[in-house]
Amino acid sequence: MHGSLDNLCARLEQVLGAGSVRRDPLSLKEHSVDGQAPSLICVPADAEQLGAALRIASEMEVAVIPWGGGTSMRLGNPPRAFDLALALERLNRVVEHDDVSLTATVQAGTKIAALQETLGRARQFLALDPPHPAHATVGGLVAANQSGPRRMAYGGVRDQVIGMKMILADGTPIKAGGKVVKNVAGYDLCKLFVGALGTLGIITEVTFKMAPIPESAATVLAQGSVGECLGFVSELLRSRLLPAEVAILNADAFEATGMATDTAAVAIWTEGFTEGVERHLRDIGRMAQGVGMAPEILRDRPHQHLWEKIRDFGAGENLFVYRLTVPLAAVARVLMTAERKDFLAAPLAALAFAGTGTIRLVTKPDAAPAAIFPKLLSLANEHGGHAVMEAGPPALKGAFDVWGPSPSTLSIMRELKRRFDPRGMLNPGRFLGNL
Repeated sequence: MHGSLDNLCARLEQVLGAGSVRRDPLSLKEHSVDGQAPSLICVPADAEQLGAALRIASEMEVAVIPWGGGTSMRLGNPPRAFDLALALERLNRVVEHDDVSLTATVQAGTKIAALQETLGRARQFLALDPPHPAHATVGGLVAANQSGPRRMAYGGVRDQVIGMKMILADGTPIKAGGKVVKNVAGYDLCKLFVGALGTLGIITEVTFKMAPIPESAATVLAQGSVGECLGFVSELLRSRLLPAEVAILNADAFEATGMATDTAAVAIWTEGFTEGVERHLRDIGRMAQGVGMAPEILRDRPHQHLWEKIRDFGAGENLFVYRLTVPLAAVARVLMTAERKDFLAAPLAALAFAGTGTIRLVTKPDAAPAAIFPKLLSLANEHGGHAVMEAGPPALKGAFDVWGPSPSTLSIMRELKRRFDPRGMLNPGRFLGNL
């Protein structure tokens, strides 16, 4: 940082007004990233103030990390520097909800649960389920690419976003996409910012596609060994049925839901019109019985409780959380390999989304990541996928790049970073390749 902290504080307060900057020790500690606390917290009232704050930060070469609800801050490498946290809590309005066109434009600091409540009054919802929606924000969801369950039915974040407003590192506002579903000609910058972890610019506003709230929803839960669960899922995916999501939980992961019986389990979420849901329940139930498993139907609160636990899987403190993404055909082989006692030699909770190829693995802090992560990288690569260390204690995360080996496109990514953030001030070092 060029200049003193007092000078930075004074300039921010002069432009944004009194009370826009916090520097009390408790607030700074609450905004720590991997054990590093900022020197200041800036709380702009709107996008214009956010742009002004970034212009000042750019002039003084301040390292900036945007802050939404803090639920995804464990993702990424430890920051190289952290001078200023830009908190978006005051950018929390639903700008427009066009219930006829099924779109909504929302400021980045809006909490997901609050947004869903607003949309629910029109019998619509955002088909994304990030962990801890009461705290997670729209901007954080998009920047961290947190789709959650039901991606099998509705697609991921990139599929739901149709427009976006951002502010670049020098304070320049830009926008991409629009407010109608078919609106992009040429490059779609929205997709570039989804999952970029705030390293290219700070998202201030997002326009999403909405979905009607399903008339009915329920879960088929079947318990057995991991092998039996995988066999059942294989039969299901070969059928014409269209569930919202199919999750496979090993015994440790199932225990974390509070429904443990010392077995693995398959949870199949189905939703839509009541008649269609009931048909799915009957057909899936018969399919489970056909492979020797006893199905259980969960509705209402038990259904919601199970998927909330699945949604928040691995969100506890001081856990190592790994995410493997592999082709659908490789999910069974990868999961069976990870389950082998001789593979990782550590207690492992495993959750696989069979319809999207995502496998999340959780180990305790005493399981050394230096030994585990390379094995998971090799396993994912062997099956045409990749692995990421989503979370881990700060003291051990810095030993390697948590995003895994750099891809062949890293040079392009570096050039994009240089163009959008030439001074490297936004989330420095936290993204892939230490961008």
